[in-house]
Amino acid sequence: MNKLIYYIKQLLPLKYHSKYSLQNGEKKLTIWRQWFGRPFNIEHFTLMS
Repeated sequence: MNKLIYYIKQLLPLKYHSKYSLQNGEKKLTIWRQWFGRPFNIEHFTLMS
């Protein structure tokens, strides 16, 4: 059943996001869509403190 759900999710371009900090303390946000394991429509944002 888990494999079936995995394959169905691969057919849809799902949206992901990640918040992280660089070594210099700068905070970043990245939003992207992933389809068949390949990222596209990647957007990078710098967050204010």
